[in-house]
Amino acid sequence: MLMRTALSFILAGLGWALAACSPLPESHASSGNPPTDSPPREVLIVFSGNTLGELKPCGCAKEEDQGGIERRMGYLNSVTPEESNLLFVDLGDNFKESTRQGRIKARYLLTAMARMNYDAVTLGDRDLLYGDEFLKKQEGIPWLASNMQIEGMNFPRYRTQTFDNGLNVTVLAVADPDLFYVSGHSQITMQDPAEAVKELLPEIERNGQPDLVVLLTHMKREKALGLLDLDGVDVVINGHIEDESDKIDMQPVQKGGKIFAQAAPLGQKMGELRVTVEGGEKTYKHRMVRLDSKIPDDAEMTALHDEYNQEIEALFFETLKAKRAKERTQVYAAESTCKTCHADAHETWSGSRHAHAYATLKEVNKSFDPECLKCHTTGFEKPGGFISEIDTPELKNVQCEMCHGARLEHSRAPAGGFAEEARGACSQCHVPKHSPNFNYETYWPKIRH
Repeated sequence: MLMRTALSFILAGLGWALAACSPLPESHASSGNPPTDSPPREVLIVFSGNTLGELKPCGCAKEEDQGGIERRMGYLNSVTPEESNLLFVDLGDNFKESTRQGRIKARYLLTAMARMNYDAVTLGDRDLLYGDEFLKKQEGIPWLASNMQIEGMNFPRYRTQTFDNGLNVTVLAVADPDLFYVSGHSQITMQDPAEAVKELLPEIERNGQPDLVVLLTHMKREKALGLLDLDGVDVVINGHIEDESDKIDMQPVQKGGKIFAQAAPLGQKMGELRVTVEGGEKTYKHRMVRLDSKIPDDAEMTALHDEYNQEIEALFFETLKAKRAKERTQVYAAESTCKTCHADAHETWSGSRHAHAYATLKEVNKSFDPECLKCHTTGFEKPGGFISEIDTPELKNVQCEMCHGARLEHSRAPAGGFAEEARGACSQCHVPKHSPNFNYETYWPKIRH
């Protein structure tokens, strides 16, 4: 199991107050430079990013059964013993949405990342979703910000590390100011990314000529790729994601003896960039490692995820109490009523996976998870919709009204004209993360009625 030494924990705790040139954790450190006729030296850069709060893949689609903190740690457990010269970085955008559940996920994700012994974590725009006070409470995250300052937070602007083989590596991290709210009223001040790097490189060289300069960027691909032209920068690794359905080009770009790479979406893959330095030449080997079922789950992360589940279950019952206290208005007819006039359609539905969607949640102990319930029940978190298996058993599963809308009034005074509404409803739940191969024209025949 990947563990920090006691010294590493002490250094991580002091991370907020480090000076501009702050060493990477001592677990990777060595001193002295090799002679000029030394053999080739390597460093393996492992990178993640764009996690958007994905603690664990939901399992709805086998194709997208990738990622999660259990497999990420499992991957690291296999890599770390074999790689003494390892640089482990994250490109930011770890959080997704400003909800109570999202905030809980963010806290558990940062706890997991602290235990994974990252060397540098880029501050993305989504990482400020819960404010700087939230970040201040999370310990053990080695944030790095070369062109950003936040009032009350002292981020290192770069970190330099000398590895066991004598390779001297400096890491910087810049973000695009256009992605952040920067004004006279905000607590954030930002510098142009390119200007910040140009300003810091002479200082870095005065403190000891690095063999390799790695620039972590958080911005759109085109802007980040342009920073590869900066003199003194060897590697640019970028991360930024607008939406979980974004397609990310993960093919590296090599240019003038330098390389550009991007992190995968939703933490589904780990990037590996092996850099070999021989004399003045640098060569690169890049690959993306799928965090699929072939990667063993780490027991410590499984226990942490179980704690998260317990907290979400407590949140569910807390909100359930409030929902029960409110007066309910019936707006859904429920599938048993639809059946009286639409027997053939109901028979088709009964044989579909929609009719058994709630049971799949019970099988994986997720019948209390709001993020799952909204697509496995009818009308969850909508007026008159599903509350719980006990309170509204008639609204379990993905019923007719999830596609056709609440139709209690229709059942009392039948009228047509709403069948076309169903087509647009599909995209609410059949998103790429859950249904990567979804296509209305091929899926509809499976439930045609």
